[in-house]
Amino acid sequence: MKKISLEKIFCFISFLFILSCCIFYGIRFIKLYVQNEKDKIIEKNSLVKVIKENNEDNEKFVNIDDQIYFTNDTNNNYLMYSNLLWRIIKINEDNSIEAISNNSLTSLAYGKNTNYLDSNINRWLNVNDNDDYSGILERQLNNVSTYLQKTITCLDKIETINNNPCESIDNNNYFSLLTTIDFANIGNKNSYIINNENFYLNNTNDKSEIWYVTDDGKITLSKGNDIIGIKPVITIKSNIDYIGGNGTKEDPYTIEKENGLFGSYVKLGNDIWRIYKVEEDIVRLTLNDYIKSNDSDLTYNYSAINSYHDDTIYGGLAYYLNNNYLNSLSYKNLIEENNWPNGYYNDDNNYDYKSSLNKEVNTKVATISIGDIFLNQDLDDYFTMTGTADKGNIIYTIKSNKKIYTKNVKSKSKIIPTICLNKQLLIKGNGTVENPYETE
Repeated sequence: MKKISLEKIFCFISFLFILSCCIFYGIRFIKLYVQNEKDKIIEKNSLVKVIKENNEDNEKFVNIDDQIYFTNDTNNNYLMYSNLLWRIIKINEDNSIEAISNNSLTSLAYGKNTNYLDSNINRWLNVNDNDDYSGILERQLNNVSTYLQKTITCLDKIETINNNPCESIDNNNYFSLLTTIDFANIGNKNSYIINNENFYLNNTNDKSEIWYVTDDGKITLSKGNDIIGIKPVITIKSNIDYIGGNGTKEDPYTIEKENGLFGSYVKLGNDIWRIYKVEEDIVRLTLNDYIKSNDSDLTYNYSAINSYHDDTIYGGLAYYLNNNYLNSLSYKNLIEENNWPNGYYNDDNNYDYKSSLNKEVNTKVATISIGDIFLNQDLDDYFTMTGTADKGNIIYTIKSNKKIYTKNVKSKSKIIPTICLNKQLLIKGNGTVENPYETE
């Protein structure tokens, strides 16, 4: 048997070594090249790159602690996402983008003697798989996991408003509220987020009181039982594509390739409605204006008895909506009967909005309830279907400053009705103001 020489063995091992190196470094080179090309594409098309380029000479686009803030009364930081208008707050170190809703999307009490993570507001914003009434907002917005990343929530106890960096944070949810730190950094009462609305911030003090912004831009404290506006904060992923827009209110930045149904406009007859809740087969809509009578805003008493929405008793709002008003609509046959929230909301259960939403009544035309998403931002003094007690004589009304007020059920207010349609009816249009969805 012929022996293999040591020289041949050495050559063979050397060959294997060189081949392995070629394969290893070749694969690594290819991966780096592909990633580099991918990064170039991301950088070329990303929203963050466009924002930075558009604001190179903007003196209101300021670097504070390695985060770039839009400050004071800047007017080129508008963003459209999920058919809602947002204001870009800042670009983070990782190039993700934080934004706050331009208007409050609901009005709720924070809850007394609690921290942010245990508050009614955090529960309303973010989905908890063990709670069917959690994530009212998250369940509606368009492809949340595609466009958004988890938002950092500052848990520091704040005694005086300052812009010291946050020490205690949570990063487990998509939605949060504006921190007192960011409120200070964007210009306090001189910033673009001041728009005559009362709204909560996310920080509390050592007494578990919650900081909030008043409708004239001042900052003060609440014990948690004030029912005021909620302006959610989101964080957009750093590599999200830039689709269009220049950041102005008339032409906001856009990031979605396809819009969702939520927030879309729908034309029925001569009326414009807006989708505020999307369910499996149906959509719930709210009229985009008050009910009119002879070209004037109609006012009507809620009831002569109590806050129960009883459409069989003549003289109350429920009867008027499901008889006089419904019969006046050319599209009344398209409206489906459904269950509508008709509960109560008060201090007895620490203002848990579940009590407002889980007690229901079956009817065709209703009104909005505490715990629903509000889309009629500029409308004022209109009835909800939520009372202060179960079948009590006090009902909540919504003001344009997003502070909730109460009225006796025998009093009059303006009316914004809500209805329910089958999704399949929306076959024309794209849901924008200019081209709303229409039925056949």
